[in-house]
Amino acid sequence: MNTIALSKINLDAPTQLRALGEDMTHVKDLAYSYADTGTFTELPWVALIKETGEYVPIDGFHRLNAIDWLTKQNEIPVEVDLENVAIRYSEFETMAEAIVAAAGVNANHGLKRKKGDIQNAIRKLLEVDRIGFMKNKYQLDKKRILEVVGCSDRVYEVESKSIRANLTASRDQAIEDLDEQGLSHREIADRVGITHTTVKRVLDEQCGTKTHSAEMFQSKNEQQEVSPEANTNSDVTPDSTEEATEEQPSVFAHITEASVAECPWDDVEEDVEVQEDATGPSFSETHSQARIRLFIEDLSEEDKAYALKLLAV
Repeated sequence: MNTIALSKINLDAPTQLRALGEDMTHVKDLAYSYADTGTFTELPWVALIKETGEYVPIDGFHRLNAIDWLTKQNEIPVEVDLENVAIRYSEFETMAEAIVAAAGVNANHGLKRKKGDIQNAIRKLLEVDRIGFMKNKYQLDKKRILEVVGCSDRVYEVESKSIRANLTASRDQAIEDLDEQGLSHREIADRVGITHTTVKRVLDEQCGTKTHSAEMFQSKNEQQEVSPEANTNSDVTPDSTEEATEEQPSVFAHITEASVAECPWDDVEEDVEVQEDATGPSFSETHSQARIRLFIEDLSEEDKAYALKLLAV
């Protein structure tokens, strides 16, 4: 059995592939169990990375953190030999090898992996060995990943969905860029590392998407353009407004252009003039006119004719 001082182990090593790190509830449960028995059912797995000389956990982050947490709890009367922690020991040349070894350690034991843990493990594998876990630049090597991570096909499809979508988007963009450079479909297929059929399908889909987008844009613009016949109130330009103002008089214009009403007394005055036999002053005469008329009526016919002649002058 190998032992090591807890202080020598890097508990923050990149070999922790759980998306959210350690679950402290599980850490405390393991700590209390260790306090009762003084050991774990399965020893933590710690490895020496030769290129850096550091010790990192491969399997057992929760168990090692449980020991660390336990020593800091004054209310728990237990003695822990921090200088001689029992472990399983291995050596790796590089940190990348250690990460690959840690990717599938919780497939069959330990705290069950949660949603996002396997996706995080796949991303880490691609970071340390992209060529080793991809068939080509834009396609994951599913078989190799399943061997290392240790999950079902269904879980793989769910956890790798966003990764595969990003790779597909990058592939399609590369195809479009090469097509714009004037390369043939076969040349693009050779450059990208895919089949000629895939290149044709992707370009056809992109062409259809662009055409659909253009049609949608045109349709939207047409909807915004309302004809004057359809909406005379909302679609009035400044020029048309000025023309309408000139052609259609305002309320004030109607008032000023309205004809002056005829005087209601005019007809009455005309009726008075045609009544030759009427006597007495007319209600339309002034006081002076009435006095002159009465004076003339008292004259003789000869004098009356002379007076009328003078008035006419």
